Amino acid sequence: MIRKLLILFIAFIGLVSSFANADEVVKVRAGTFLRVLNIAEISTLMADAEDEVVFMNTQDMYVYETNVIPANTKIYGEVEEVLEPVQGRDGALKILIYKMVTPDKKVYKVKGHIYSENNNYLGGKTTQATYYKRVPHYNFGMRPFLKAVPLNVLEMGQHTVVLPGAELFMIIEEDIIAK
Repeated sequence: MIRKLLILFIAFIGLVSSFANADEVVKVRAGTFLRVLNIAEISTLMADAEDEVVFMNTQDMYVYETNVIPANTKIYGEVEEVLEPVQGRDGALKILIYKMVTPDKKVYKVKGHIYSENNNYLGGKTTQATYYKRVPHYNFGMRPFLKAVPLNVLEMGQHTVVLPGAELFMIIEEDIIAK
């Protein structure tokens, strides 16, 4: 009899705790990466600062057992900065993310960027050298041979293009509070 009461008591506590957690606020922490899919072409040739860009979340994002950011969530951002191509460097884009709209029309205010290793600039790589100089290279016990050494004259940079369907990573810079 005591065993049955103990089992019922434990079941009751579990039921009450599950109802208590139903209204729990869930946070997506800053520094979280989210894989996104580019919807439309973005390039340094056509984009201007403050142009709106749209991405889509490719998979569900769970915090514990709560689906906080479901698949097919639209992620809105704007072009924060455009660096034109110059001699020695390709063009670059920096994209700021400011909101997400889930398929069931929940709107989350977000602060984030499209992540890249180049200080969050898409593109901006250094170009190749245009001219090389032949310099003799000496090794011990061998005849010298000529080695091509690049000079400080670099090629003209190219425009950076992010094609539709490109998978990128978004980094969240402030906590997102979801209910």
